[in-house]
Amino acid sequence: MAQPTHWTRAHSWALLFLVAGVILVGLLLTRVALAWAWGINLILFLLFTSIAGHGITGLWRGLFIDERNKISLSRFQMILWTVVVLSAYLTAALYNIRWNPTGDPLGIAIPYQLWILMGISTTSLVGSPLIKTTKKQRPAAEGERQETLSLLKKEGFAEQQVRTTGQLVLNADPQFSRWSEMFKGEETGTAAHLDLAKIQMFYFTIVLVIAYAALIGAGFADTTTRVSSLPSLDSSILALLGISHAGYLTHKAIPLSDSGNRPA
Repeated sequence: MAQPTHWTRAHSWALLFLVAGVILVGLLLTRVALAWAWGINLILFLLFTSIAGHGITGLWRGLFIDERNKISLSRFQMILWTVVVLSAYLTAALYNIRWNPTGDPLGIAIPYQLWILMGISTTSLVGSPLIKTTKKQRPAAEGERQETLSLLKKEGFAEQQVRTTGQLVLNADPQFSRWSEMFKGEETGTAAHLDLAKIQMFYFTIVLVIAYAALIGAGFADTTTRVSSLPSLDSSILALLGISHAGYLTHKAIPLSDSGNRPA
């Protein structure tokens, strides 16, 4: 059966309007409004991603929904970092072009700590689907599967809304996705339970994104000349983030459900 098409001309026009809005913000930049311009561009970037996700899935949360038709924590944190960093870089570039056109206005240094951070986030985004693929191939214990489905029904999921593939629990359609799925397990033995590794990574992501956004805003507020670099991060923070992501992926890779091949 053909999938419904959610994308309309309104989505295309809205995205073009937002791109034009970003360019307009750059043209109207003043020497004392860099931080405000970044805040506006940050909102425009968030609107762009939300509209794109809605056009593809028909849901405003669509950009956070993965191949399981569930809200994905790794997608959530990657989108946050991408929007914050790219909006800051673009705003700085537009500012340099507007007020410091000589030299290289795009010569904005990105600290190596930020590259490492983005690499860690990308590793989680890429590694998660690979781990889930192996779980699809593992048999699930029927008793445990039925128990989890029963718990999900108590949460309001109808029988036709949830299905399983191997040890992986999926939603039948993106419209059945819920924000709470960012903090729950993914297997037939854990899908109805809180996942502490996800909670930890969520805390790290929110705290670091807010802290880094504050650094960017403070730096832009004090800038009246050319922007030459984005703020750097402390190496100890990167170490903590790396440990958090390593624990998240390790916890995800370990089978937490019973196998249907195990003897009773």
